[in-house]
Amino acid sequence: MFHSLLVASLSLAAASWALHESDVGVVDWHSRLVGVPLQNTFHGGLVLTATASNVFAALNATDGEIVWRSIHDDDDPIMAFDVYDDSNVALLSGPGGSTLRTYDTSTGHLLLERRLHNPKHARRHELQHTAIITGRVSVEGSTALFVLTNGDTVSRIDSQSGDVVWTWDSPDNGSLVVYSHIGITPDAVYAIGLVKSQAAYTLHVTTLSIASGSVIASVDIPANLATDTPGFVLLEAPASPLSARGPCLAWLESSSIRAAVLTPELKGQVQILPGVNYTHIQDIGLGGAGQFIAFTQDGSAHVMRYDGDSLRLMWEFTDQAPSQTHTESYFAGSLDQDGEPRIARVYWSHANRQAIHQTFTPHLAEGKGQVTGYAFPYQTHEHGVIRHVTFDGRSSETHETTRLLLTTSTGTLQLWKHNTLQWSREEALSTIRVAAFIPLPPPTVSGSLSPGSTAGQGMSGTVLTCIRRFSESILHHFYTYTMGSITREAGPVHGSDTLHSDQFGFRQMIVAATTEGVLYGLDSSNGRVIWRRLFGLGWASGRVGGRVLPVKMYVLPAKVGHLADEKETTKQTVVLVTQRRAHNGLVDTVVFEVDPLTGDDVRSVEDGEGDTSRSRNGPLEGKDVIQGPMIESFVIPDGQGTVAMLDEFLQVQLYPDTPATRVSLARLAPSLHLVLSGRTSSLSSPGASGDNDASTRTQLVGHRLAFNDDVSVVHVAYPTWRIILGPGETIRETILNGKNVGEEASVGKVLGDRRTLYKYLNRHLRVVLTEVKGSGAQTGPEENSGAMCGLYVMDSVKGTVLYQVRLPAPEGSCDDVRAALVDHWLVYTYFEDRADVGMAGGGTKGWRIISVEMYEGKKPDDVTRSSELSSYSNATTDITTYEQAYLIPYGVTALLATSTRLGVTIKNLILANRRHAVHFVPRRLLDARRPLGKVSPSEVEEGLITYDAVLPDDARLSLSHNYEVANVRQIISAPSRLESTSLVLAIGLDLFLTRVSPSGTFDVLSENFNKAQLVLTIGGLALAIGLVRPAVRRRQLRGKWYSG
Repeated sequence: MFHSLLVASLSLAAASWALHESDVGVVDWHSRLVGVPLQNTFHGGLVLTATASNVFAALNATDGEIVWRSIHDDDDPIMAFDVYDDSNVALLSGPGGSTLRTYDTSTGHLLLERRLHNPKHARRHELQHTAIITGRVSVEGSTALFVLTNGDTVSRIDSQSGDVVWTWDSPDNGSLVVYSHIGITPDAVYAIGLVKSQAAYTLHVTTLSIASGSVIASVDIPANLATDTPGFVLLEAPASPLSARGPCLAWLESSSIRAAVLTPELKGQVQILPGVNYTHIQDIGLGGAGQFIAFTQDGSAHVMRYDGDSLRLMWEFTDQAPSQTHTESYFAGSLDQDGEPRIARVYWSHANRQAIHQTFTPHLAEGKGQVTGYAFPYQTHEHGVIRHVTFDGRSSETHETTRLLLTTSTGTLQLWKHNTLQWSREEALSTIRVAAFIPLPPPTVSGSLSPGSTAGQGMSGTVLTCIRRFSESILHHFYTYTMGSITREAGPVHGSDTLHSDQFGFRQMIVAATTEGVLYGLDSSNGRVIWRRLFGLGWASGRVGGRVLPVKMYVLPAKVGHLADEKETTKQTVVLVTQRRAHNGLVDTVVFEVDPLTGDDVRSVEDGEGDTSRSRNGPLEGKDVIQGPMIESFVIPDGQGTVAMLDEFLQVQLYPDTPATRVSLARLAPSLHLVLSGRTSSLSSPGASGDNDASTRTQLVGHRLAFNDDVSVVHVAYPTWRIILGPGETIRETILNGKNVGEEASVGKVLGDRRTLYKYLNRHLRVVLTEVKGSGAQTGPEENSGAMCGLYVMDSVKGTVLYQVRLPAPEGSCDDVRAALVDHWLVYTYFEDRADVGMAGGGTKGWRIISVEMYEGKKPDDVTRSSELSSYSNATTDITTYEQAYLIPYGVTALLATSTRLGVTIKNLILANRRHAVHFVPRRLLDARRPLGKVSPSEVEEGLITYDAVLPDDARLSLSHNYEVANVRQIISAPSRLESTSLVLAIGLDLFLTRVSPSGTFDVLSENFNKAQLVLTIGGLALAIGLVRPAVRRRQLRGKWYSG
């Protein structure tokens, strides 16, 4: 009964700030993504894709929208898929291919799910060891699924019932032969694997009876495949009555192509194609038509075909190797509507500045083959280079209807119909690592007092212009207030190319950096991409290659422009600290600086090249700050936007590195404190590594910055304190205090008896999450002795641990532990896999959330002024903590406390859960001081409610409504101009943005507020005062005359 009343009361409170149904999709938006594609295939009007985000999806080939998607857990990786019966698709996933699922391709409905083996018993191999293929068995007349799992097991499964007809296990269980491919004929199943020797791989083939799975033959084929790229292809014989031969196995050995025609008895000889030296071979998806591509040493590409008797050369693409005129060519094969093979070649032409598409059709020109082609305007400076091509051979042979699906190096998926781009999906947005909100300028900034708006008018003209615009602004606000409609919350701005904020500050710029090497500028009102820029690779942009990984993003003030009076105006810039990992193994720390409104390269603008194509269209040119990895970075509080970075020798490198920033660092160095991790064996040498030494221990080391010209020409971090963690304990994550997001308006909490609890506001607090394995974790039952998780709250100045706890690690992993710290409030979640824990909310296995509040002193009214107190004072440890544990019905993937501009609004907790939803939890529910018994009158006055171990699972507490916000990794928040409302962005596979008002929209008028009546009332009162005032004055004057 009490639980229901609690939910009802909280729902009524939440209704004051939760979105109405009519606001869904208006004041929030949801961007559904599938991830960067790894494998694509056309299937009628759909595009089936398996992505790097472990998603299998069907896209509408007409507009690119998601028709359906299947999101897999991290421990259930997608391995292979195959379409059968023209309407279904079979999918193999899990470790070693442990699970088989079938879907309806048009709806995504799950038709069948079958566990093939226990994922814990999966065997890991260096080579591909799973495969799936479908075929129609002539005996039963139904479609059978043949799957290869664990690299040593072949099974035949009925596609309708899911029953396993037969299973064959390799005698050596994969210890000698690792099978990677399977093929079928009407008579037999062919399993092809590799046998590894000291210097090379040898081929092994086993044939099985298609009816019973019994072994027909099993032989080694003499081969000598390279260990780095052991490539081979399995080719089917053409369906011709003149040839009844079996499939052909082709591979590359000693620069020559060798082939073996397979029969169920595996009797035959190896054929060698002499005369041409090849470098590698490629399966282009036409193994069923007996075709593949072989690349020669002179830069040509040969189309090879198996005709049922032998291999022969069909066509030669000359000059396919990258050169000064064109890039590397990408090949893809497909079948047309008549089942005839077609091969597409795509490459970028430096001379034409366009992409070139060529189509080879073998059956044209009386069977000699014919190549046709055209150019299409692919924008390589925006989307990177082409990495993969999928060709729709069923489209008409005319150029106007040819369809190509391109996957680029930046994670973009594009479909081209002839030379017209049909649609494009920015799937790199599913890999966002760091992001930030940047407020947009108000609309009056661009048109009111721009540098040239009053040029040539003189002083009097300038004054008159200012007076006129001020008058217009006053009239506009008066009209809006008296006649304009009341809007509870402004909706998204559509169709406007002018970047400016709305009146409430809801429209902002979101700058997001991805692991695919793309920096995006998104409109927070609708999620639209405003601009995109690619990260330049610097010296690695040539033949070396590499990738740029974002590490941290800072939004800093930047002084730009000059007004007529020579005073500078101030706006913001984005500084992105990244690490460039070159393919040759070198790692450098690179800093990029961009204008968040346009994406322009700020460094180019400062160099006087702001209008060049390099600044706006080419890749961003970063600055190499450290020739090596970066240990830590932070912003120096000098008001100039200076970023400091520590290299592996603990030397401080600055960006920008100028004499002024060096002076600022020297002035502020005594007040800067850092916490770094290290190993006990590396105390004497910062560059040493003791990770492989079992006797070493992880440690937390506090550092201060100092300058010693005898040691270095820059500041160096020196240790000041040290905490050695337990045996086998390593640091997973460090979380800073989130109080720098919004200021705290209240420093205390007034109790019902008029006493006050003063909040412990220490800006140097940080949370350290650790993982304990081995003997250091043996603190619980035997089944949990393999791993534990640790959580520490410490002062970074002197290393004092104020709060610590040991948490369970289910299945030896601490990935389920999430934490957030803001002001004096700590919240963390974990999964409790034991039922014998002695704490509040214990006795039940499940997900838990812990709320901890820290206050000054030992009792109410104790004041230590923690926000002003020196960290070296002993009073910093004089605190009282309150703690409560609650059960929640879902696992948490990310959490964040809301923040506002002034900190007046209460802070609620935003949670993203494993149900692919985003929820909020009211602060009252997570109050660590909720009484266990009956609430006293003073506690009622304070607003406390009786403790309940289970938090309500109420759909009305959902922010994402019916949206499926998948795999949220992080949540960021930004204040608006309204103190009551904040913006919240959930980042993961999808993007979801909404607004939250924890204390209600107290600073916004409601929809039914009658402004006209208020204006008339005020006007009537003013008129009445004006009419009555003379009479009142006469009466007062008469009273003075006759008072005596």
